Order: sequence, then C-alpha cells, then structure tokens
Amino acid sequence: MCMHVLDQALAGLPEEPRLLSQLTIRLATEGDLTRFNQLLAKEHYLKNPTVVGRVLRYIVEYQEQWVALIVFSSPAYHLKPRDRWLKWSPREVQERRHWLAQNSRFLVLAGTMRWPNLGSKVLKLACDSLPVDWQKQFGEPVLAVESFIDPQRGRGTCYKAAGWERLGPTQGYERGWKDFYTDTKHPKELWVKALDELALVMLRAGEMPESLAPSEGALAPVCPVAITKLDSLWDYFHRTMTDPRKARGQRYELATILAIAALAVAAGSKGPHAIFEFADGLNHGQRRRLRCWRRPEERRQFDVPCERTFRRALKVINSDALKNALADWMKQEDPDALKMLHLDGKVVKNAQPAPAWNRKLKPEEQSEIPLDQQKPKADKALTLVNFMTSDQRLVDQIAVPRDTNEEAAVADHWAKMDLAGVCVTADAAHTTKNNCRQVTMEKGGDYLFVLKGNQPHALAKAEQLLTGAFPPSGSNDRERTRPDRRS
Repeated sequence: MCMHVLDQALAGLPEEPRLLSQLTIRLATEGDLTRFNQLLAKEHYLKNPTVVGRVLRYIVEYQEQWVALIVFSSPAYHLKPRDRWLKWSPREVQERRHWLAQNSRFLVLAGTMRWPNLGSKVLKLACDSLPVDWQKQFGEPVLAVESFIDPQRGRGTCYKAAGWERLGPTQGYERGWKDFYTDTKHPKELWVKALDELALVMLRAGEMPESLAPSEGALAPVCPVAITKLDSLWDYFHRTMTDPRKARGQRYELATILAIAALAVAAGSKGPHAIFEFADGLNHGQRRRLRCWRRPEERRQFDVPCERTFRRALKVINSDALKNALADWMKQEDPDALKMLHLDGKVVKNAQPAPAWNRKLKPEEQSEIPLDQQKPKADKALTLVNFMTSDQRLVDQIAVPRDTNEEAAVADHWAKMDLAGVCVTADAAHTTKNNCRQVTMEKGGDYLFVLKGNQPHALAKAEQLLTGAFPPSGSNDRERTRPDRRS
C-alpha cells in the first residue's frame, strides 16, 4: 500500500548525479492537494488518495518540477513483527504507538530505469524532514517509520538502499474500522526504519527519557479481569440477576450488559457513554466470552451493546442486587479470608441522593466532630462508601442517607460486618472513639486511622498525650499492659 513507479520519463530531467543532488522536498500546500490527489488516484495502483489519522504529504521536486509524491500517516494498530522488533508489551504499544509514522503512499513520477537511485534518495529526503515537520504539525516526536511492500509489485530494493529493515510478511489482514479486520488473502512485506541512532534505544527503553515521558499516550481502559474469568462473571450474573426488561425486542442478555458495565466501572469508566467506549474497545475474544451478538455471516466478530442499551438496562436494574452479585462473585474468585479492609467514600454526580434516615442517632453513635462540622454531605448528591480490600476486591457498599454524613452511616453499618482478624483503614473523618471501639472491642478487628486538622479537639489531645514514638493499634498491643500515657 505504498510505493508505485510510473513507467515514463519526465521532460527535461538531467543525468542521475545532477538530478539527485538538486532534489528538494516540501510539504504539500492546500493549493497542491487537488493535483496531488488526482495523481495518486490515477497513477498509484491503490487508486485511492485517502489516508486516515495524522497525515503529512510531501512533494519532491527538481527545479519546481514534481518528481515524486510521498505520504506519511498514523501507524498500524497491530503489527506483531513490528512490536517484536521494538520489544513492546501490549500496554507499551498503546502508550508509544503514536511515536511511529507509516509511509502509506509513495509515487515516483519518473521511471527508475534511467534514475535507479531516485527512490532511495526520495526516501532519505523524506525521513530527514519528517521528524521536524511531524513535531511542528502535531506537537509530538516521531522516532521510527514503517511501510508495506506488495511482493507482487516490488522487492523493496529502494527501501533497503535507504537503510530500512525488512521484518517479514504480514498476516494479510486489512483494518476496516477500529478493531475490525478483513482477511485479504494477500500478505505484504513489512519494512521499518529508526529515524536516528538513539531512536531505537529510546523506543525499546523500559522507562522513557524525560524529554519523551510527557508525550506518552493516554491509555485506554483495559479489561481488569483475565479473559479466562469472563465466562465465570457472565455465568454468575446470568444465574443470580433477574431481568426486569420486557422480553420483546431484546438482543443482548442482561448478564452481558451487566458484566460489561461492571468491568468498565472497575477499569475507571464513569457513566454510560464511558461504559460504551470501554465495550467498544473489547477485542473479539473478550466479546465472545461475554456472549455479545455475533455478526451474521462473519467469523469470530461480535457487536457490543450501544450506549442507549446500557442506559436503559442500568435504569431499571436493582442496584442492591447488582452490588451483592458483584461482591459475591469476587468472593467466589478470591475466597481467602479478609486481612485488610479500606473505606473509600465517593460522590456520584448526576445521581439522586439516598433516602433520609429520619431518625436520631444515639449518643454513642454520634461523631466527635463539633456540631457545626456535622452537616449532611449527601443532601444534594449520592454518596457511596465502598468497603474494599487492598487488591480492589469489593466487599460491601452502602449509600449515605441524605440527612446524615459518611461517618455516621459507616458507624451504623459496622454491626452488619464480620471484622474478626481484619485491619480496617480509613481517612481521618472516621477517627472517632465510637468507630475504634466498635472495630476492636465489639467486632474483634484492628484499625489504622489517622488524625488531622478536621478533628481539632482529638488532634490536640493526641499531640498532648502522645509526645513520643508509640506502636499502632493491634491485638498484641491490647493484650499487653498499656503504659502510662502521662509518662
């Protein structure tokens, strides 16, 4: 999909040494595009001047006469030979792929029988100009280039002469849209070239140099569950969740929608649109495991639910049942006894706050924070408190009633949890006598809490009594006789 040479000679060109020494290269301007595209559409064997992604179009001239056209664009998404050459992991492919460019079109307007070194000279001029022009146009460096040679049309001699390296044949697939590929039954030869001596070293480095680190690509959300466990997740949702939707018109199983949504949220997606974008990024192996809709007459290709499908399903599903199903599945996959439990409160935007308690707290349940700082925090939005392990396993989740705050809701929930042998961590808002007493004396657990300025009275008292080093709270400390805190 790159080089093509016209079997003709342009008028007035000199002998090769003079021609090569006086060639110039420049970027095509808006005024050049019509002629540029017409030549590619008429003379290049692909008959298609359209190139997607980032694009730079070059014109090589001799005394203002066009001698060659060359186009660079965004690189291919997946090329196993290239990624092995660069020693990239799948994550590094996503992070660093934008530092490559692809020579996607190459049209030499003058026949090479008279000027056999013309093709390699054009490639050298283009590769010399590309780093500066790409940085100026797109604000990012380009360190290496790639190209494909159709073995039925050429052997890549000019690429070899220009210092490119042949990596071997491709698998013969052509990308149509995003992750969808068509088998063309026509493999091509992949050629690559690092644009300077240090480029290849930098691309292969475990950690990028400081000059390149800021331009590492943003990573797309990655499925947080191994593909071998997706069947188990889908099956658990299928067995435990009741589908409230009408049967007519359903295309996707509820378990498929919920499994994708749960994976997306675990990967950091927020909202139905982000969930759909996560789903759209799943590969076809993952889609098959999640029982997505198979495309008619297409082998191993599956469609994911649209954003509207996610919105409608999540609107009618029972949130408590969904939370319980997900927590139970995680416990099934990780049956080891809990050792650490962390509390993390999150405000959910554009969500209605939880119903009010409409009851007064007992004195022992009230926070030690001064009354003027105990205003409800969930009266305008939904606040959820997640109880998670150190490896992000969800153990439980509660919604904070709209007429109280996170600390009071957690204190009320301790009675429903088994904390024996568990060390609880939380932010400073939960550092109260009542919480510490419930975790240790009533539930048999330990805690690691902190004190800071949002509880000024407790902080001042701790600074007065604990003037030196002291051990953290723990069962071993409680069994020993406590030292005199006044000493």
